[in-house]
Amino acid sequence: MLTAGVVAEYNPFHKGHKYQLEMTRAAGATHVAAVMSGSAVQRGDIAVFSKYERASVAVRNGVDLVIELPCPYSCSNGEVFARSAVELLAGLGAVDMLSFGCECGDVSLLERGAEISEELKNSQSVRDSLSEGLSYPMAVAKAAGEQSAELSELFSKPNNTLAVEYIKSAKKLAPNMKFLAVSRNSVGHDCDTAQGEFASASYIRGLICAEEDYGNFVPESYDGRAYSLGNLDRILTYKIMTAEYDELIDLPDMNDKLVNRFISLREAGVTSAAEFAENFKSRDITLARIRRMLIHLAIGVRREDIFSVPYGRILAFNERGREMLANAENRTLLYDTSLKKLERSSPQAQRISQLERNAVRLQELATELKPEFSNEYRRKISISR
Repeated sequence: MLTAGVVAEYNPFHKGHKYQLEMTRAAGATHVAAVMSGSAVQRGDIAVFSKYERASVAVRNGVDLVIELPCPYSCSNGEVFARSAVELLAGLGAVDMLSFGCECGDVSLLERGAEISEELKNSQSVRDSLSEGLSYPMAVAKAAGEQSAELSELFSKPNNTLAVEYIKSAKKLAPNMKFLAVSRNSVGHDCDTAQGEFASASYIRGLICAEEDYGNFVPESYDGRAYSLGNLDRILTYKIMTAEYDELIDLPDMNDKLVNRFISLREAGVTSAAEFAENFKSRDITLARIRRMLIHLAIGVRREDIFSVPYGRILAFNERGREMLANAENRTLLYDTSLKKLERSSPQAQRISQLERNAVRLQELATELKPEFSNEYRRKISISR
């Protein structure tokens, strides 16, 4: 039994994801556990389909066990996103290998990148770049590039950067975990064109939102309703216009400078949340970071909510997934299908449950149709043979 862990959003699950799972099996994995984002995702967006549908499709196409990465972790910067996901995999006590898709297929180079990233974290070079207005990822990339062109190229690619964060977290939380880098050779991150049967998730989401055919790029289409951040514009605009200073300064990744910029832009006039985000964007503040800020504001996420993941909620599994859970003798976290049982385990668990339920409500409002509100405590998970 060789168990592989995967961190994913499956937003939506496409043929590139299926290829990664096939390569993971080919590398010897007999069982695959995936930590998958819930209703809010890392790019500062709402998942295009419900987490239950996405988890069910994943189990029918190569994953054996799907564990939810709840908000706020699923809608955080790359470091928090990666660390929290690896915490959930390490907590199982049964994951031998971490598989990830990235632009670089050289694990040794990625491990070197992880070492460099850790060394540069509080370096003078990074601090100087931050003071010049660069974002943190760009500052690290610049500092790494000063050491070698190879490292500069490595950090210039978004999935490489995320892979480095996975490795850094795994080295601390599960030192014996091995790594498998599956190269993304067909289409790049956020690529706006398709290549044969492969297309980026963002390209596919564009087709879904435009109600165009996307069936060529996915192993199976979704039956449920689709959600889009654009349908939340009025809700997010309301939050922009009414947020108090104390509410803003308590947001993750927020500081006085950003709060003052937020208020200044608001006083200059706001016609939409999308326009506000575009105007807020700068050399050192990415659009994804601003969208995460707005989602945190709508959901009620505070800086103090970014603590260690308190539990693992199981969204879908098959017989091999059941075997994984039965053989996880060194488990360090509570895993269950029952949200009620999980949230009763600690005050921290109760808080995370509340935030993810808020994220679900926000997602359910992200539709042009009449909203359909679900009960998170009664949702049936997918159990496959």
